[in-house]
Amino acid sequence: MNNPQNNDPNMICSCQPNNQPIGNPQFDKWHGVDRSSIDWQPEINESKCIGCGLCAATCGRKVYKFDYENKKSKVVNPKNCMVACQTCANLCPVGAIAFSKGETTREKAQAIVKENKILPRVKDELETKKEELKFNPL
Repeated sequence: MNNPQNNDPNMICSCQPNNQPIGNPQFDKWHGVDRSSIDWQPEINESKCIGCGLCAATCGRKVYKFDYENKKSKVVNPKNCMVACQTCANLCPVGAIAFSKGETTREKAQAIVKENKILPRVKDELETKKEELKFNPL
């Protein structure tokens, strides 16, 4: 099944029919913004993927599952992905994972920050979490 957000037949869909996305309520919001409204999720180019499984084994947010029969990782929980994280893409030895088309991932991440007015939200969070986040030199 192709991803409806792009027309590249080599990119697999983020939600496989037998592995429907299972969101984690802990990841439903990103700085107060509904995560479902933010376009940030990995896509795997099946023709490039060598099936090493590094992305599935490394991602702490369970974005991936590994298809042992076909020896390929699959994106099954795309909205669990931390906005602007691209650890999996950075680790992929063959560059089979992408987050954007036509712009760099940094440009895309910065646009998300701007469009969702994240900086004022973070300033408020810093005040709210002051004791928790306060740096105390030794």
